[in-house]
Amino acid sequence: MPGRTSQTAANGVLRSVVADALASALILLAILLLVFGGAVLARPKLTYDAGKAFGLSHLATDEGCRSAKLAGRVVKRAFSRDELSLESVILEEQSGQWTFINVEDGYRTLDAATNGAVNHSLETLLSVGKPVSLRILGCGAAARTLTLDAVRPL
Repeated sequence: MPGRTSQTAANGVLRSVVADALASALILLAILLLVFGGAVLARPKLTYDAGKAFGLSHLATDEGCRSAKLAGRVVKRAFSRDELSLESVILEEQSGQWTFINVEDGYRTLDAATNGAVNHSLETLLSVGKPVSLRILGCGAAARTLTLDAVRPL
């Protein structure tokens, strides 16, 4: 019987080694997704005309979301707690309907120059009272959560 006990022990050790290797591989995969997943995140693109920001696009990730276009006038906007970045805007469409739109802050993880340019452009292009054309992404259940992806003045 000593052979059978040692075989059972060897099977247990083998299972333990395989389980540890699998756990390590999953942890490594999670780390790689976190590190390289940032590259898949939004990469804002500024469009200039006569030295001024004319348009801003690629502000949000569109994974699993539906896109739509809206046009209207900015009636309200809200900033983050630190009051340094735009968090949301309310757009009054031509029909008179008001639409709440989130503004992602994924650009804040980019370099300081890009962060500053995008932030300044958002504040300028989305000033209260300005007419704008927006590309939005509808995400979540029934695409009810609206997120800004692109903006240009009308």
